[in-house]
Amino acid sequence: MSPELETLDQLLGSDLSLSIVLRLYSDAATFKHGVHALLASGDVCLLTTDEVEVPTWRYRELFIDGTVMQQLEQMKLRITPHGALRIE
Repeated sequence: MSPELETLDQLLGSDLSLSIVLRLYSDAATFKHGVHALLASGDVCLLTTDEVEVPTWRYRELFIDGTVMQQLEQMKLRITPHGALRIE
């Protein structure tokens, strides 16, 4: 199973911090690429630990520029209905 599908499968149980999601990927570059793809496709949404949704305009800074690696504990992923359909 790809790490992206494994991420979706794990998110069916509950939201996961990015520090936990990182463990599903072989390295940081694969993590950034995979999670960015899940966000871009609408399979997941990115939230702060305070439940505030991170706006899509920040995705580039976080995942392309790589600043997400310094903020892993402050953000989490939540599966969307669209993402849940990919697993079922």
